[in-house]
Amino acid sequence: MISVELAPLWQEQGQQSIFRHLLECNSQPGVIANLGPWLEQESALLAVLATLLDSSVTIHDLNTLVTPGDRRRLNVPDAPLAEARFIVADGTQAPPADFQPHLGTLDSPELGATVILQGQRLGQGRLHLDCCGPGILGQRTLHLDGFDAAWFTHRAQWVQHFPLGAELILVDATQVVFLPRTTRISMG
Repeated sequence: MISVELAPLWQEQGQQSIFRHLLECNSQPGVIANLGPWLEQESALLAVLATLLDSSVTIHDLNTLVTPGDRRRLNVPDAPLAEARFIVADGTQAPPADFQPHLGTLDSPELGATVILQGQRLGQGRLHLDCCGPGILGQRTLHLDGFDAAWFTHRAQWVQHFPLGAELILVDATQVVFLPRTTRISMG
């Protein structure tokens, strides 16, 4: 019998640890979590997807960031952009002008999409977001490198009719940060 050793992010204990970090990020918007201890050659993007997705949700990979092998392991069905529950995109590139995730409905705002942006670096960079709202005492500033500012302009439009909106998760190679629709953001 051949034994295959799975990377920590594909094992139960690794996914539970990553999930706890993701919950903490969601409850404290703008706080950066390091997922490096559960990554070998994988990225934070893949760790987030492996932890949050299963066959009951849909994905749209706007820029083909997820490899075919990882797509098979994730076992998540594809969907058109307007219908996908999770959208993966290259945050270094501006979104298409007509980019519009599903924002939920007044009866079911929880059906709004989660957009996961892969950028270069969290916690450093010239672009900074001043965040306030639930889970933030006063204000929290998030510095970003390699994220196109147009994503945050689009996000302002998505969340303007709260409770409708989309959640935003930012990742770099090993780190993750959440910006839920309840977080108010101004760019500097």
